[in-house]
Amino acid sequence: MENNLGRVDYYLKDKCLLSTNVKHWDQYVTALRASNTVTIYKKEYAVHKINMVHDSLKIVLKVSIERLKVYD
Repeated sequence: MENNLGRVDYYLKDKCLLSTNVKHWDQYVTALRASNTVTIYKKEYAVHKINMVHDSLKIVLKVSIERLKVYD
């Protein structure tokens, strides 16, 4: 069954770093929860919180992320 989520937004604090469209949202959310990290513009972030918000007929997934600490 194919569901069109519509949009996934990634937020670092109050700033939206990336907004993307996803077709298979259930698989996307499962993979996101399993990995706990995302890479945006070649920088890795930890997933802090995932919220699903209904926006008219679509669902918008809002993902709060934190910059991973890099140890040199």
